[in-house]
Amino acid sequence: MSVIGTRDRKSKERSGETRVYNIRRLRCDNCECIHHELPDFLVPYKRYESECIELVLSNPINHDIPADESTLYR
Repeated sequence: MSVIGTRDRKSKERSGETRVYNIRRLRCDNCECIHHELPDFLVPYKRYESECIELVLSNPINHDIPADESTLYR
């Protein structure tokens, strides 16, 4: 894999604060596809951090995540 640049990625914390992370973009030397190097606390294609998602899945009735109910249902 070769590093070809970076991009910004937003995510929401448990407190409701939005953070911006600088994510490295990588190109595969074999297939030439672009991949993003995500840290463990970010979930691909999700806006909320993994801690928030785990809290809602483990306790769907009582949670303190600042999100709409329709978002939590999905």
